[in-house]
Amino acid sequence: SKLAPKTAYARKAMCFMRPPPSASLLLLAASAAATAVAAAAAGRWADNRRAPSFLFILGDDIGWGDFGYNNGTALTTSIDAWAKENGSVVLQDFHSGGTFCSPTRATVLTGRNHFRDCVTTVYDCSDPTECTPNMNFAPRRTFTIADAVRSANADFSSMFFGKWHLGSFFNDSEARGGITSNPITHGFDHMNATMEVAPTATTNCGCRKDWEKSCSFGHYHGHAHCNGGPNPGGPSLKDGCCFNYWQEDESHPKGVSNLSNPVGEDDSQFIADAFDRFLVGRSGKPFLAQLSFHNCHIPFIGTSGAREACRSGKTCRETDGQGHNSRDFSDAQLDYFACLNELDASVGRVLDSLKRERYYENTLVLFTTDNGPEGNCHPHGFCDSQHYQAYPGSSGLLRGRKRDIWEGGHRVPGIISWPAVSKGPARESWALTATTDFLATVMEVLGVERPEEQRSWSFDGRSLMPVLRNEHWPDREIGWGYHDLQEHAQQPHGYRYGRWKYVNGSTSCLENACRMEALYDMNTDLGERFDLKGKYPDIFEAVRANFTRWRNSVLHSAANESRCSHPPRPSTSNLASSSNIIDFI
Repeated sequence: SKLAPKTAYARKAMCFMRPPPSASLLLLAASAAATAVAAAAAGRWADNRRAPSFLFILGDDIGWGDFGYNNGTALTTSIDAWAKENGSVVLQDFHSGGTFCSPTRATVLTGRNHFRDCVTTVYDCSDPTECTPNMNFAPRRTFTIADAVRSANADFSSMFFGKWHLGSFFNDSEARGGITSNPITHGFDHMNATMEVAPTATTNCGCRKDWEKSCSFGHYHGHAHCNGGPNPGGPSLKDGCCFNYWQEDESHPKGVSNLSNPVGEDDSQFIADAFDRFLVGRSGKPFLAQLSFHNCHIPFIGTSGAREACRSGKTCRETDGQGHNSRDFSDAQLDYFACLNELDASVGRVLDSLKRERYYENTLVLFTTDNGPEGNCHPHGFCDSQHYQAYPGSSGLLRGRKRDIWEGGHRVPGIISWPAVSKGPARESWALTATTDFLATVMEVLGVERPEEQRSWSFDGRSLMPVLRNEHWPDREIGWGYHDLQEHAQQPHGYRYGRWKYVNGSTSCLENACRMEALYDMNTDLGERFDLKGKYPDIFEAVRANFTRWRNSVLHSAANESRCSHPPRPSTSNLASSSNIIDFI
């Protein structure tokens, strides 16, 4: 419920912090804008003989301060050069829609806060041959980025690459106690994906005995992050340690088939090469693709060459900014920075492919990561220098890391480019933007709307076209929660409106002092060190009231739009024998 303002200043604050228009009003405005954009785009498409294309590139567990352009230790030369190219915009106030993995991935697809579409947490299940996730993501099939290009009636093809982490791949998952939810069921034409986390080197080496000899484990010295039952490669292999890629396959009774050869030493290169083949196959026709790299989630593993290049100072700075010289980097640091270098090289390959195939000028590319770096810093969100030797990722000036409501949990690297639209020299933007905005942008550019039955549903995204055109960007709201937004759950949550941020607890917090509500000014206090609720009580009340309204909207969506408490009923079909699952490779 809204709090009644007590003074004229409070009334002004409440006006300043007014909630955005309703979803229906937003759609009316978006529809009018989309008509104009579509008309302008039609001429451009005729000139280029094709519609624009769309590419979303996602890193994993990488902090705001990890790339070279933000003073990161790894010298990410390809990404840094792209950030300086004409038509590129570095987004310094860009945010993941969640504070950890699956929640953010849902927001990319739907343009909505993840709680609206029933994604509250993650699952640990390495491969569909070993286990069956029961993730109830968008049970009423919320409109996605893939649906948007399909409904544009242009000659689009869409493909998902890399880490999915939004449900089970097999089409009979319900019979196994899970829920079928893969890229194809959410609108993509094609997929080349892993079901969850996967190692960044020799990714699927644990799936067969004759592949295991090629495994590279880095500083883990063995398989890590394995989750699931019997390994499809047989009892001599560790349970849950098969991390394989899967493609759509209508000829197979489960609707998918898996990779039958080793990925190789560098997983990011595997994804970049797969994208290159897809792009060549398009022959100039438009596409939408999402590349979700595993770099640099645990287990992050650098190749031996990349590790040595970092140690010698060729691909890393001489120090990590925490008092550690590159010659003295820990094994975890060498693996992490090498992992970043390899991701950087693969992003460079992707951009080179776009240029070689003459797509780059007319492709909207958005690059970011799914949350801040791994390794929470207890008890108050600030890390000491030794922490970085075990958990090397950097959130830069920000407080907190992955899972935190503080900025370091969700303010992430962001770069957007579309040279045909964002003309002129590269620049920096401090507009408050987020992963929810990709779908909104695609919809505006193509002039499409959500299906009739979903047009009244709440929508959190905002088109990034004003950012690309360097136009005015009005204040907006974004909210975050960890696991549960219900008030009685008392889980950490936070909310931004323009410069003001409301925080109520954070995952790294183990002290009463940081479990209390706080107000921060993001224009002057990126590190969230100075609680201003006592200095500006009226603004604090206004922001908190807006958070309450936003939370109620999200809970309404979960209950009445996605109907999260009513997952699909299990299938009554016969369960396939376990031997069929184990032999699936």
